[in-house]
Parts: sequence; C-alpha cells; structure tokens
Amino acid sequence: MRHRLTRGTAFRLAALVVVIITLVNSVIFSALYYSLSTQLTAHLRAHIDEVRKTLIDVQGKESDGFQELAAMIESHARVAKSDEDIYLLTDSSGKRIAGNVASLERFEGWRTIPWRDLNLLGDWSPHRASDAVIGRWTTINGGYLFVGDGNGDIRDAQRLQLNGLMWGIGLSVICAIIGGWFLGSRAQRRIGQMEEALNAVASGALDRRVPRVSASDDIDHVAALINAALDRLQRLFENLRQLSVDIAHDLRTPISRMRQRLEHVRSGGDSIEAYREAADASIAEIDNIAETFDALMRISEIEAGARKNRFADVDLKPMLTNIVDALEAVAEERGHRLHPLIAAEGSFIVHADHRLLNQLFLNLIENAIVHCQEPADISVEVTKVGDCPVVRIRDTGPGIPAEERENVFRRLYRLEKSRTTAGNGLGLSLVAAIADLHGARITLADNEPGLLVEIWFSSSV
Repeated sequence: MRHRLTRGTAFRLAALVVVIITLVNSVIFSALYYSLSTQLTAHLRAHIDEVRKTLIDVQGKESDGFQELAAMIESHARVAKSDEDIYLLTDSSGKRIAGNVASLERFEGWRTIPWRDLNLLGDWSPHRASDAVIGRWTTINGGYLFVGDGNGDIRDAQRLQLNGLMWGIGLSVICAIIGGWFLGSRAQRRIGQMEEALNAVASGALDRRVPRVSASDDIDHVAALINAALDRLQRLFENLRQLSVDIAHDLRTPISRMRQRLEHVRSGGDSIEAYREAADASIAEIDNIAETFDALMRISEIEAGARKNRFADVDLKPMLTNIVDALEAVAEERGHRLHPLIAAEGSFIVHADHRLLNQLFLNLIENAIVHCQEPADISVEVTKVGDCPVVRIRDTGPGIPAEERENVFRRLYRLEKSRTTAGNGLGLSLVAAIADLHGARITLADNEPGLLVEIWFSSSV
C-alpha cells in the first residue's frame, strides 16, 4: 500500500505542491532579503554621510580647524570600543593624524572592508554580528578623512530573515507533507475501491458498484460516471442474455416449420408445384428471419451511437404533420379515426437524426393503428412543458397492462394478445433505442381507455 501510495498521482501532486511552496517561499524571502538589505545599507550609508558632514563642518575654514577636527576624531576614537564606529584622519601625504585605525588604503566611493583587513588600534570589544565595515574617504583641507560603520544591524536583519525563511519553508514542507500524505492516502483508498469494484465486475459480479461519499468532489463525480457506465453495461448484458433466450424461442417455431415442410415434400413424392409452394413458404420464413436479424443489427447500431454524426436541428411540428397525413388513409382502412395533429404555437426544435426520429413516430402511430380494435380514436399532440418538447400519442384501444409496460420495450417481446398478428416484437425496442440515442424519455400510461405514450425531449434549441 505504501509503495502504491508513493507512486500514486495524489502523492506526486502533493510532492509537487511541496516543491512549489518551497520555491515560492524561497523567491519571496529572497526578494525581501535583497530589498531589506538594500534599504539597511542605504540607511547605514546615510548615517555615515551625516557623521562625515558633521566632522567636516567642525573643521570649517579656519586655520586651526584641522587640529580641532583631529582632536574630535581622537576623542570619538577613544570611546569607540564596541559600537563599530571607525575613523581615520591623515595629512595630505597619507600619514595618520588621528583615529582608531593605524592605516588604510585610499579608494574612491563606498567600499565594504572585512574586519580582518583593518589594522585596528586600542582594546576592542567583540563587534556583535558584523563581519565588515562600510565606509568611504573624503578629501578635506590639509588631508583625508575616512568614516565607516560596521554592518552589524544589516547582518542581524539578514540572519533574522534567514531564520524566518528556514522556519517558513520547514513548516510549509511539514504541513504539505502531512496534508499530502493524508489526502493521498484518502484518494488512494478511494481509487483502490474503484479498482476492486472494476475487478469484481470483470470477474462477473455485474451488480458491484463503486462506493460514493458525500464530499461531491471530482473523485466522487468519476465514481458516479463509472457507476452509470456499469449500470448501462449490466443492462446491456442482461438485454443480451434475454435476447439470446428470445431469439432461441422465437426462431425455433419458423425453423421447425421449414424443416417439417421440406421433409414432407422430400418424403411424399409430391408434384413440382408442391415443391415450389414449399420452397416459396421456406423462402418467406427465411426472409422474416433475415428481417428480424436486420432489425436487431439496426438496434445495436443505434444503441452504439454510430449515427450521432448525422444530428441536426429538426422541427417536430412539420415532421409529425407529414406522418399523420400519410397514415390517415391507413387508419381509415382499418376503421380507425386518426385526428389531425394537435400542436401548440411556435416551433419545437430538437437536435436529432431526422430519419431515425421519423421512424420512431411512425412505429408508435402504426402500433396504435395495428393493435387497436376498430373503431378507435388516435390522436397526436406536440406541446411544451417548460422548455422541453413533449409528444403525446393517444388511442382508445385495449392499452397495455401496467405490469407489462416495461417488458414491451424488450427485444422480441410480444404480448400474448399480439402473437397472432404479424411482427417480430422489435418495433418498440427500436423506438426505445432511438429515444435513448436522442436523450429522450418514453412513458406509457393509461388513457382510460387505451394507451397514452409520451416522449419527453430535452430543452429545445
């Protein structure tokens, strides 16, 4: 489990978060470190300039100003034991006149001088955290003046920042590791549950599902999608198993009839005309069987979603008007009344395959015409419930018992009262497959008397 956890995506993401936090903290603290060091250095230089200008003002332009400056520098140098103030006054030839440094090379501008390079005079106390002196030379009347100060304040601030950086990075890394380990373990546990469920399904336990939690996070969303896919897989498998049984049951009778008919003509020595009649009847039986398999293959193709690339915007009102007009004469021949389309105002646009949707409505209306006892009233209505187009097909026929309404959508399933009529029991299966392809929902209800079929589409375009 530990090995899988360290190789898991959640753990790697947690490790990546640790690296990112470390880099971000490093960049932030580096910027603060540089900014604060620069500001402190600027403040220290400003302080040195202020001291230097004060000393220069003491010299003034009087003839004895140089000696007065030397006396003041010597006085400051005697008390500069641990405050890191550095002074050196030389004459024009570079000879030391006053200060707490024996000698120092002259240079232009500011310079940072390590303490070890300074030839200090007197008894010096330890100089705090500083490791160098920042200072500069100034040319004065009769010589040169160097004023410097230690970088102890800068070093203290830098050390404080570095300690903060280490603590900040350390705490961030620890929190990220703990949080990453916790979240990674939790995520890995849930992924393991998915693996167990999928392995169980692969082993034949089709009713196994991935457990879900109330977190409603992305993993829970994936679990819901997996469960939905497993539900569909289970339904397809059960449909396939039922289909195999139904095919065996429904094809046994025509195959037996063909065999008996052929055996009869072979053993009976009948006339050529009898042979022809037997062959014609067998060919008709074979055509019916081929038609059944063609319908099954078409349903499978539709369920696989192979025709979604043919989808376009379709208006239901003119499509239903044409279907009702075309079937009106057929209904009259059977003694029924197919009323003109009842339609609300406006258009009813759905994204669909025009031919398949046309087949869906044809099958439903023809079913009503074929299975209703004459005379029956059949009506078709299209309306909207909210933004959803709804098509209702009503008849006053015998209807379908409530306990059979789910079964009629099974392939090759036929009600007992329909077994004497022509058909292969695939019409409503085709309707269900087309509706599912279009994301539509079909409901069957009692029309009192008769059957009410409702097809609910998603919101119109």
